[in-house]
Amino acid sequence: MRPQFDPDNVTHPIQVARSALQLGAGAAVPGLIVGATAGTIRTQTPVLFSLVSGAQWFAIGTTFWGVRSSILQQDGLRNWYYRTRGIPLVPRQDLDPSPQDRIRASTIAGAFTGLSLGLLFRGPTNAAHGTFMFSLFGWAGQHGYNYLDQRNSVVVQEEHERREQGVRKDTLLQRFAKSKWSPMSILSDEDYEKLIGEKILVVEADIALIDDKIEALRRQQREAEAEASKKQQQQQDQKK
Repeated sequence: MRPQFDPDNVTHPIQVARSALQLGAGAAVPGLIVGATAGTIRTQTPVLFSLVSGAQWFAIGTTFWGVRSSILQQDGLRNWYYRTRGIPLVPRQDLDPSPQDRIRASTIAGAFTGLSLGLLFRGPTNAAHGTFMFSLFGWAGQHGYNYLDQRNSVVVQEEHERREQGVRKDTLLQRFAKSKWSPMSILSDEDYEKLIGEKILVVEADIALIDDKIEALRRQQREAEAEASKKQQQQQDQKK
């Protein structure tokens, strides 16, 4: 038996409202911080200023995300309306929105947020300015997000191809070590083995030199002992 609201065909308004409230709550946190900082500098009631600022940020985040989500999931919301009235559902075309769809939704959501909250908080005189600025913020922010998302997708794809080819990506430390300004250098396994072999040869040469010096000292000692024994024998012969 299929559930009452199938997420593949239907988007319940409560889902949109829940996600909007969650994002609004997240936006209220920096709003409280900014409000507390500005209130401490500019007013004598920083707590009240912080609460008002947090409430404004909460309203902005909730409104923007709610409108944007509604636009991006309009087929799902339409199917919810149809299902409540027994109307046949329509195929969903909003499950994989394109970058242009996201830009359009963010721009419209920004314009609606600026207009509605501008009328609510600032009055009719500032509604036009709020509409223009928030639509610009939505448009520019979504463009920036799309650019970063595309760039990250390219990086992930390149990393996947390198792994399939058995090529490892250099870490940040390795890239720094390969720079001509770096006092360090990166050695491959072959270079490391060659370096160790050269050091071993140097150590073996030093050991050979030390052995030669020891042998020379022993020879000198034997010669000295032989010379001393010869002198002692001569002295004994003279006494006789």
